[in-house]
Amino acid sequence: MDPLEPTDDLLESLYVVNKIAKQFADEATAAYERGDVTESNVRSARKDALYRTKTAVLSRVVAHDSSHVTGEYHAINGDVWLFLAVGDWRFHQPPHAIGSGLTDEIDIANERSEPVDAPYVRDSSVDRSDRTLEEALSRLADAGVNANDHLARPTVTSEHDRIVDVRWSHLP
Repeated sequence: MDPLEPTDDLLESLYVVNKIAKQFADEATAAYERGDVTESNVRSARKDALYRTKTAVLSRVVAHDSSHVTGEYHAINGDVWLFLAVGDWRFHQPPHAIGSGLTDEIDIANERSEPVDAPYVRDSSVDRSDRTLEEALSRLADAGVNANDHLARPTVTSEHDRIVDVRWSHLP
């Protein structure tokens, strides 16, 4: 794994990716509920890829220099999450996602068995960037993390058994 320096540019792109992944999760659910299986499958596949991209970037940032990263375990809706702070940026991750080897390198304020009770509320009004997803993904790809590499499959099946490409076409 090649380490990544946690620059503000990199972290802003990661913030955008994380925010859009949350939107894709909501949009996938809404599409499913209205019976649009194709749109639900596309949004869900892209959401998963964005979250895997986020994990890849955070893992490489920790590998670069874990002294830039602090953490705290949070109890959110019955699950334990690792709340990571990298400079002025904050990200939640499942504790197992970046692996225990890297997690052990992070200065974590509490024990996983004693998480802070922190109900998670998505606040869509908070926006720290006007960067588009396309710009964010391009910048991450330039840093060596291509979201297309984190798709489970490059295609999904539509409700009429057609193949739909879910890759981001602007990425190499």
